[in-house]
Amino acid sequence: MRQKLALLLATGLCVGFVKGAPGTYASILTGAAIFMTQRLGHRIAPELYVTVLCLVTVLGVLASDDVSRSRGAHDPSFVVIDEIAGQMVALLFVPVTLVNVIAGIALFRAFDIWKPLGIRRLERLKDGVGIMADDLAAGFLTCLILHAANWLFPR
Repeated sequence: MRQKLALLLATGLCVGFVKGAPGTYASILTGAAIFMTQRLGHRIAPELYVTVLCLVTVLGVLASDDVSRSRGAHDPSFVVIDEIAGQMVALLFVPVTLVNVIAGIALFRAFDIWKPLGIRRLERLKDGVGIMADDLAAGFLTCLILHAANWLFPR
C-alpha cells in the first residue's frame, strides 16, 4: 500500500505516466490549477499556499525517494512531484495573472532543463532530496525573475 501511495504522489496522480513531456504537463497543470483557483474567486491565503508547498515538498522527497529506490533509477522521468513543487515555488507570492503564470511555466521549464547557476549540482544530493532540490532551485530562480519583472513593469 505504501509503495502504491508513493507512486501515486510521485507521479502527480499519474500525470507522470502521460507520454511525451510529463514534467512539462505537470508544470502546466500546476500553473493552471493555481490560476483557476484564483480566477474562480478562491483567493489562496499565503499561509495556506506555503503550507501546501511545504507539504508537497516533504511528501515529494519521501515519495520520489521510495519510487526511485523501488525502480532502481535516480530521478525517473515519470516522477513529476518535483516539477509540481518547483512550479509552486516559481509562482510563490507572484500576482496570479495569465501573463505571470505563462511566463512562470516557460521560465521554470527552461531553468529546470537548462539548470543554470550550479542548479545541476543539486541533482547530486542524495536520494529524494536530490530529485527535488534542482526543481526547487529552478522555481526559486523563476520566482526572483517574475518578482523583478513585476516590480520593474507594474500594471
